[in-house]
Amino acid sequence: MPALRRLINGSSADDGVRKTKIVCTLGPAVDSPEGIDALIAAGMNVARINCSHGDWETRARWIDWVRGASERRKAHVAILLDLQGPKFRLGDFIGKEEIEVAMGQRITVGTGDGQLPIEQKEILDALEPGRKILIGDGDIIFRVAERDKKDIVVTALSDGTMRSRQGITVVGVSFRTPAATPKDLEDLAVGAQKDVDYVAISYVKSAADVALVVKAAKKHDPELKVIAKIEMKDAVQDIDAILAASDGIMVARGDLGLQIAIEEVPLVQKKIIALCRLAGKPVITATQMMESMVHNPRPTRAETTDIANAIMDGTDAIMLSEETAVGSYPVAAVTYMDKIAGKTEKSGLFAQAIAAKALDGISDATEAMAQAAVDISAGLKCKHILTFSTSGFTARMISKHKPKAIVLCATYKEKTARRTSLFWGVQPLLTERFGATEEMIKTGFAAAIASGDFKEGDIVVVTAGLPVGNPGATNFVTLLKVTGSEQS
Repeated sequence: MPALRRLINGSSADDGVRKTKIVCTLGPAVDSPEGIDALIAAGMNVARINCSHGDWETRARWIDWVRGASERRKAHVAILLDLQGPKFRLGDFIGKEEIEVAMGQRITVGTGDGQLPIEQKEILDALEPGRKILIGDGDIIFRVAERDKKDIVVTALSDGTMRSRQGITVVGVSFRTPAATPKDLEDLAVGAQKDVDYVAISYVKSAADVALVVKAAKKHDPELKVIAKIEMKDAVQDIDAILAASDGIMVARGDLGLQIAIEEVPLVQKKIIALCRLAGKPVITATQMMESMVHNPRPTRAETTDIANAIMDGTDAIMLSEETAVGSYPVAAVTYMDKIAGKTEKSGLFAQAIAAKALDGISDATEAMAQAAVDISAGLKCKHILTFSTSGFTARMISKHKPKAIVLCATYKEKTARRTSLFWGVQPLLTERFGATEEMIKTGFAAAIASGDFKEGDIVVVTAGLPVGNPGATNFVTLLKVTGSEQS
């Protein structure tokens, strides 16, 4: 019992660096160079651009502002382009943006005044009597009351306000639509041209959906990484294959909570985070993490607990959506998220949770080297693991073990530096181009000393792949001591 009490009350070493990454959605609330700069200053690691809204003139402006602010702040903020996907939405209400709905109210489906504006044939064909329709995040529920050759009539099961273009979910129905629409492929092409780092696919149902977008992405940019959003029941059932086909996962809890029973969402979230960690692929936990801060200056207690629990589960990143896109307190939302994450990571309970999820088994040389680097750093209480990479793969393999040491990923490629900004516990370190082993290590140490990461007397675990520049082949680990401005 005393040992357990020490663990509960104690904390891990405070290195002053938050390891869980923060993804922020851009929008009107931060539509200025100053607004985006403030997000980066508060702790944004990845900027999400949602293609469900806006146009490319606006998106291109945001990308330029993110890049400019990142350069000024010597940050390496990644850009995640989130494709809209085959989203089914209401049409526009005639002469108004929204209408009030009362429980028990009967409404005819159609496109006329006072009707429920549904136009997509797939939705209309699925509206059999007894079917439930969810509007938005399920705030308004309708049941199909009757249907004949002329009309479909639905009855409201809840009160609420409907807005034009809100999403529609037909409970229990999965539509066989392509994961990437023509609009998505066009957005993907423009995004690749603007050098985005990640692209997220919405409404993934199978690994085949991922493969389709991966193929399109590689055609435009061989280094563009693809994130699969898990928000469909079919995707949960095919998660192993989807994870294998993608470069990372987003647990998109909003639509997921409409597709599966709400009580299943926490368990599915935990399962996906665990699978991603085993695979060594980044996972983002998203949707409604601090939704109250769209209007309020402080999060709720439940929201702070939700964030902490996702971190204890081992998520790489936590995401803000409306909070930073349209909220009244975008910078405060990032600041609170930063504080909650930092406090959680430094607790003894976090260390206990990670230790309980220790990874077993070594599948290849890279995995063996990553495990060795983590074990050595823990045994000697090293502050840093320095890894050299042109692709970020080595840093990702070390990150999956959640080391107490900070993982510095030294790379001469800006795109790789940005990409590693999504990986838990990894700090990108941009260096001069390096060649042979001795030059590589000298260059990395010089950059780390110049950035203030290394101090005289530090013992550093160094790992890389030899020969230099051979991606995905980590086969070298050693210990070096920082002496003055050199290593020995």
